[in-house]
Amino acid sequence: MSAVPAPSENPAFDLVGQTIADGWLVTTRLPRKDEPGGEHQTGGNFSVGYIATNAGKKAFVKAIDVQGVLEDRSSGLKLVERLKLMTDSHTFESTILDICKKAKLDRIVRVIASDEVDVPSSLHGIPVPFIMFELADGDIRKAIDASEKIDAAWKLKVLHHVAVGIQQLHRNDISHQDLKPSNVLLFGKETVDAKIGDMGRSSRRGLMAEHDGYDVPGAVAYAPPEQIFGIKPERWEDRREGCDVYHLGALAAFLFTGVVLSARLSQALPADMRPHLWGGKSGCDYETALPILKRALTEFVADSQESFPVWAAEEFSQIILTACEPDWRVRGDARARQRVGNTVGIDAYVSRFDRLSKNAAVKTRN
Repeated sequence: MSAVPAPSENPAFDLVGQTIADGWLVTTRLPRKDEPGGEHQTGGNFSVGYIATNAGKKAFVKAIDVQGVLEDRSSGLKLVERLKLMTDSHTFESTILDICKKAKLDRIVRVIASDEVDVPSSLHGIPVPFIMFELADGDIRKAIDASEKIDAAWKLKVLHHVAVGIQQLHRNDISHQDLKPSNVLLFGKETVDAKIGDMGRSSRRGLMAEHDGYDVPGAVAYAPPEQIFGIKPERWEDRREGCDVYHLGALAAFLFTGVVLSARLSQALPADMRPHLWGGKSGCDYETALPILKRALTEFVADSQESFPVWAAEEFSQIILTACEPDWRVRGDARARQRVGNTVGIDAYVSRFDRLSKNAAVKTRN
C-alpha cells in the first residue's frame, strides 16, 4: 500500500519516514474516512492512522490531529475548551490502555507506546501525540463482508473471545461502552483470535471522563434503548456493565443474522413514538415504549431461528433475549441478578459461549 499524500502544514499528516517509540519507522499513512480508499475506515475526526514497522513487525499508529482541533469551530466550543477536550480524551484513553496492559488483559488490543513526536517539516512546530497498538489483520465486519464461508464455530469462538474481553474489563472496573463489529479485531489468519479495540469511549469506576456525561457514550446506531431515551441508571452495574452486555448480545445477533438490533427495535416503534436519536421528533417516554420494544425483540429472535445453529437455537435465543433485554433493570443473567450485588452476569455469558464454541468445533470436525 502506498502512502497517501500529506499536507506538510499539518504535522499529523506528515509522519511517514519518522522514527518513533524506540525504533519504529512510520511507513504508510492510511486514508481517512473522507478520502478515497477510506470509506470503511473507523476512527475520530481528529486522528490519523499509520502503519509502522520495526524488525519485521508491524503496528498501527493513531496520531492526534492537534492542528485540526485548533482550526475546527464546528462544535461551537472555544479554543481552550477544544484543546482541553482533546487533551483529556487522549490522556484518558492512554490511562485506560496502560491499565489494561499492566493487568495483562489478553483479549484487549495491546498498546505498544503512547508518546508524542516532533515533525521537522511542521510549519508550526506542533508535536504530534500518538498511541501505537499491535496491528490487527482486520475486524469482524470486514471478515464477514469478504467471505461467505464463515461458519458457526468461527462466530461462536469470536463471541467467546469478546465475552472474555468484557469480563476482563469488568473485573478491572472498566466498561467498554462502544462495542460494535468494527471494534472487534482479528489477529492471525490460521486460527480465530479476536480482541476488543478502541477504548476511547470506555468508562472506569472512579475515573471521570467527558463522555461519561453523555446520554450515549458510544455509537448511537448500537446503543441500548435506555440510552436512546436518555435514561441513566444510578448503579454502575446497570448503567455501564448493562450496556456492554447489550452490545455483546447485539453482536451475537449481528454475526448470525446481519441485522443491527437497535435499528430493528427502533423500526418497531411508530414514527410518532420514536425519540430524537431514532429519527423521531418528540417521541414517547421509555416506560411507554418498553412493551413494544420487548415484543419486537421476541419477534426478532423467533423470526431468526433459521439463522441460528439448529443444535444450539434454543440456548442462543435465550442469550440474545436476556443480554438484549430492553428493560435495563432486568437485563442479563437471571441467576446473577438474584445474587448479592445484582450484577448483569458477564461470567455466565462467557461460560455459555465457551461451551457453544467447543460444541461447534466438534460438530465441524465430524
